[in-house]
Amino acid sequence: MKKYRPFMFIMAAVITLVFSACGGPDSTIDRDVLIFAIHNEPDRLDPPNQTDNTTEDIVRHIFNNLVEFDENLNHIPGLAVSWEVSGDGLTWIFRLREGVTFHDGTPFNADAVKYTLDRMMDLEKPTRRTSLYEPFIDKVEAVDEYTISIYSEKPFGPMLAHMAHAAGAIISPTAYKKFGEDFSRNPVGTGPYKFVSWTAGDRVVLGRNDDYWGTKPKIKRIEFISVPETSSRMIMLQNREAHVALNIAPHDVEMLEAHPNVQISNKPANGWYYFGFNNQKPPYNDVRFRRALNYAVDKKKLVDVLLKGYGRVSDSLLAPANWGYAPIFSYPYDPEKSRELLKEAGIPEGFKVKLWSPSGRYTAVVEVSGAVAGYLRDVGLDVEYQTYEWGHYIDIISNPLEETEREMFYIAHAPSTGDADWGIRPMYYSEEWPMPGKSGNNRYFYSNPRADALIEQGMVTANQDKRKEIYEELQRILVEDAPVLMLYEINQIIAYSTGLNDLTISPLGLVFGYNAYWSEQ
Repeated sequence: MKKYRPFMFIMAAVITLVFSACGGPDSTIDRDVLIFAIHNEPDRLDPPNQTDNTTEDIVRHIFNNLVEFDENLNHIPGLAVSWEVSGDGLTWIFRLREGVTFHDGTPFNADAVKYTLDRMMDLEKPTRRTSLYEPFIDKVEAVDEYTISIYSEKPFGPMLAHMAHAAGAIISPTAYKKFGEDFSRNPVGTGPYKFVSWTAGDRVVLGRNDDYWGTKPKIKRIEFISVPETSSRMIMLQNREAHVALNIAPHDVEMLEAHPNVQISNKPANGWYYFGFNNQKPPYNDVRFRRALNYAVDKKKLVDVLLKGYGRVSDSLLAPANWGYAPIFSYPYDPEKSRELLKEAGIPEGFKVKLWSPSGRYTAVVEVSGAVAGYLRDVGLDVEYQTYEWGHYIDIISNPLEETEREMFYIAHAPSTGDADWGIRPMYYSEEWPMPGKSGNNRYFYSNPRADALIEQGMVTANQDKRKEIYEELQRILVEDAPVLMLYEINQIIAYSTGLNDLTISPLGLVFGYNAYWSEQ
């Protein structure tokens, strides 16, 4: 019985929701409309000032980038039809698409690209995403009407990934000058859909751009309705009051799959989940202790039981959906090995450790954290487990070393560029420690000079094959150093209406409707 003890409290808390498949509205579909039921109100519909997936879903319908991602995160032409980089890696030249207009009728050209990028690099009025561009771009030049050159002081290997990031979407200079800070409520781009309206607390409405330069969408109107309650989103989907529901929990899939109005997409995503360690606090500064904690937890059982199999045990500190991922190894469940390492590290029986998690936000986070606490108790540790509301939690896991009490804390990371650089550098580079007066995402206070050197080398290497070699070596160092307790990746589960075809589902955790269409009834 002992091996199942971490899950006993979970099973007592399981609640089964049953929704009636009968009595819903008429199933007739308006084929000109697509309705997304989203879990939170959008933020700002201004590309470099949006920071969550819900908002990015909407932004990607309104705007285009010079470079786009395909469904496998490969870089494909967008508003740029081609590009090249100089031999020294310091100059990028983008040839722009001709004959494109913004939704306000003004022309897309090199001046618009320069205006967009210059705005993002303005340190006097920084955007939320200025750090994606300003440190790496020295100057932007409009060479002619349809050619743009970007100059850097050093080569920047992930340039294309940053150009494809939603923050790099090209905006209408005329519209931004007209609306200023209100541009986020009046967005104007070149994308397949135009902004129509935003009713706070209710919905954002987009209309088809009939002058779109690419393939014209088949669906005329898309609505994004804010529905925070999971049960409400599922009922709307079953009743065809909504056609796409995001953020579906694994334990709801079986019930939804049984409904005749619903189909499920289950695909890998580019995020992964883990417990960060404070690598500067004894005994977490001892790699034997960190490895012992990794051996103590049965990650496969977490995936099979709590995630219902909708995930994968991590074998690197980067998910497979990202460019540059290399499979290294997973720490197997080996409690005896864990106890041996704890003994080698001088850890006595009953040693007290603190384990924190948010009270929500992530799939099964409380259940998983409780199970992990149980596994750690099984190898002789005295675990104090505490949950916090997200707003407070993110503060206490992000403060500087001198101000923190954190030891082990649940967190996730999904690099929004889909590139190994952004998946690793912000999290494990020693220059990214949170400091007084300076934020940083290396909340683990991890530092390894060899890892730092590889991070810097990968950032300034233009040859992508060489970059892959660098990141494979880097991932091996990170896995062996065990700065975190590696857990799993969770699949992206989307529920949508039967009869709806060709939703674009990105590993970045995004869903787009611009290629979608309804089957004939």
